[in-house]
Amino acid sequence: MLNKLTKIIIITVISMMIPATIIAQKDTKKASLSAASLYLISAKAGAVNYVSGAVLVERTDGKKGFLQKGDMVEVGDKISTEVDGKAEILLNPGSYIRLAGNSQFEFLTTSLDDLQLKVNRGSAMFEVIADKDFTITVKTSDARFYLITAGVFRVEVGETGSGRILVWKGKAQVGDIKATVVKGGRSATMEHGQVAIAKFDRDKKGEFENWSRDRAKEIAKINDKLLQRQMNRSLFNSFGNNSWNPNGYGLWVQDPFSRTFCFLPFGYGWSSPYGFGYSQSIWSYSLPPQMIAPIYQNQNANYNNGQTVMNPPPPISFGGNSGGMPASGGMPGSGGMPASPGPPASETKESFPQTSRPSIVERKREIDN
Repeated sequence: MLNKLTKIIIITVISMMIPATIIAQKDTKKASLSAASLYLISAKAGAVNYVSGAVLVERTDGKKGFLQKGDMVEVGDKISTEVDGKAEILLNPGSYIRLAGNSQFEFLTTSLDDLQLKVNRGSAMFEVIADKDFTITVKTSDARFYLITAGVFRVEVGETGSGRILVWKGKAQVGDIKATVVKGGRSATMEHGQVAIAKFDRDKKGEFENWSRDRAKEIAKINDKLLQRQMNRSLFNSFGNNSWNPNGYGLWVQDPFSRTFCFLPFGYGWSSPYGFGYSQSIWSYSLPPQMIAPIYQNQNANYNNGQTVMNPPPPISFGGNSGGMPASGGMPGSGGMPASPGPPASETKESFPQTSRPSIVERKREIDN
């Protein structure tokens, strides 16, 4: 009788524990998914966004190994691809370097307003957002190029260290005594201080150029799929952690599932240098004035591949007067931005003091010295 009673008690206890265990597992899984659904926000250069084939890294301390997606490339680290290798590394937000096979590059600086790198061998594609105040300097052992406008560029290194730049779109400046400007559809070869300009056919694209364009298209698709609720939380957290650079063009946002970074522009109505539209921008989210105000000071928020674009939506006055952003505002397909307080209507972007930076010519002299 006692044994029978004991069995009944044990069965009852187990039957009560099973639902509790299932509920606990569900709660744990839900919490895990919630944590995983937050986006990583950054404004740093150097994150590895794509790797295929054999890609090697040699760190400044001499350690060597295979480069993996999600790694960080620091100043002085040498990134090398084997014949089957390709890699994509983030530059300033909105800009990328993509390495072909049998190529090598390293960062000389990763400062977002003075980014410099060196292509030691092979070929690299650059998809960049730039202007006269935010340029990217690309060096070889015997050449120097400045990417001075938004565009698409290819840099090749010859066996003797000569450098050749092909401007698919945008403008570049050669680091010669004449500061030669190279426009779209032209190439410049620099060796021993001498520069040769030539035309090339932009309609003839190889596998490497097509791959670079496909990457740009894929990244634009990730921007389109950003989830509003998770993005709001992630933007709040990253702002509090000082992960923003309001003087730049935008932010890097890493999708937690694909672990791929996409670009979230500060400008409204932007597209990539390849022409793929970004359906979401910082204005697609409901953010408080203290987070938005620094962007109004940013004179770069109006740049989009050198073209005039729609400015950020007009701010709402603290008093809630008309003339601000409608509750359904934002880019189409973004879900709109709910009405929230913004900087006073009188404090438009133009009323904030502008930051003075050296021009490309001044910067060129500083670097050359």
